[in-house]
Amino acid sequence: MAMKKPPEPQGYEMYGPDPHLPDIPYTEVKGRWDRAKELMRENDVDLLMLWSRQNCRYFAGYSSIHWQVPSIQPMVMLLPVDGDPVVIIPEFFRWTVEAQCWVRDIRGQEAGHQVNAERDLPREVAEVVKEMGYGKANIALEKGELGNMWIPRPLNDIEMLLKSLPDARFVDGDKVIWGCRMIKSALEIDRLTKAASIHRQAFQAILDEYRPGMTEQDVGKIFAKTAAENGSEWALPGHIFCGDIKEGVLDTGWHFDGVTFGKGDYMSLDLGLRYKGYWADMGRFAFVGPTPEDYKRGNEACWRAFDKAVEVAKPGVPAKEVYDAIVGVEMEAGMMPIEIGGHGIGLDIHEPPAVTATEETLLQAGMCLEIEPCAIIGGFKKDGNTGMFHYENLVIITEDGATPVMGLPRQHLEVAWYR
Repeated sequence: MAMKKPPEPQGYEMYGPDPHLPDIPYTEVKGRWDRAKELMRENDVDLLMLWSRQNCRYFAGYSSIHWQVPSIQPMVMLLPVDGDPVVIIPEFFRWTVEAQCWVRDIRGQEAGHQVNAERDLPREVAEVVKEMGYGKANIALEKGELGNMWIPRPLNDIEMLLKSLPDARFVDGDKVIWGCRMIKSALEIDRLTKAASIHRQAFQAILDEYRPGMTEQDVGKIFAKTAAENGSEWALPGHIFCGDIKEGVLDTGWHFDGVTFGKGDYMSLDLGLRYKGYWADMGRFAFVGPTPEDYKRGNEACWRAFDKAVEVAKPGVPAKEVYDAIVGVEMEAGMMPIEIGGHGIGLDIHEPPAVTATEETLLQAGMCLEIEPCAIIGGFKKDGNTGMFHYENLVIITEDGATPVMGLPRQHLEVAWYR
């Protein structure tokens, strides 16, 4: 089944020569291509092959709801070290790509919904690679240690791709991809900051609108509704737990509609939302009724740990030193830390570098991190102990330090109903 090429000589059918609905301006995407090519030369890579939603969004400016459909591959992007990029799509997306993306070498697979076409796509991608002159080249795939990337296709598709390019050498693409994506542009920082602002409003709505007898599901609906009203395109339905019955049950969403909670309980809120592709992920614990004195002391220790992390975080510092700064404050306060103190954020909710005890990645200006002291004192509150703590905010690494973008204000958070 042959690929349909772009019409000659203009390279577009309907929308062009420039897209009229671009996700990002040309100067932004051209800067990303140029940076990727620079890193490709440094790492002896001839062709960068991208299959994932986030990487096609980053390097091509392409968004599609069909990334949620596992039977359809909405795009494969091929970025050569020399020359212009090529994208391969189901043909019925041609006008969408023309409207969104600055790439004009668009190859369309006919009948993309048919099973035989889906299974044959890797071979057709390989044929395009050969036509571009890279059949015997070093081809970087979405793999490697950094960022835990993967190719979002079934194993048989990946096997066919490798078999169809027997003379190519497949290498890790993580250093090229994350060498670009870890350092955020001014546009990306603006979107991350806007996402954080929407997140703050959604969390505040929970504190304002809570009423006795509400369930976790009720709280989740407040968050999602407020986020959507303020510009979020997506709200992640978890993590949330409220009250004794769910204490310590992490990452389960808000579908537990029978879980009610009231005065004397606390809420753990670590919910994510997305704005123009970019995530906000800020966590808080909030008491429903008055905050006990021992819990106030734990909160204040988390604030000190966060401040220490921000003080340490600056260009040239290994990410593990930020983790050590957090843990040092927590241990001094008698807290039991967890094994992560934060993570990068962008088009993925978790990106490198991880803020852990072993992460050697050096911080650079433009990196955006979620710094999140998280610990427990003694054990769970339901067992008579102080309980769990979590305090998470966006932090932007600058040329001479770090700038926090704060979520809900630094205070002992309580719902408005009991005040």
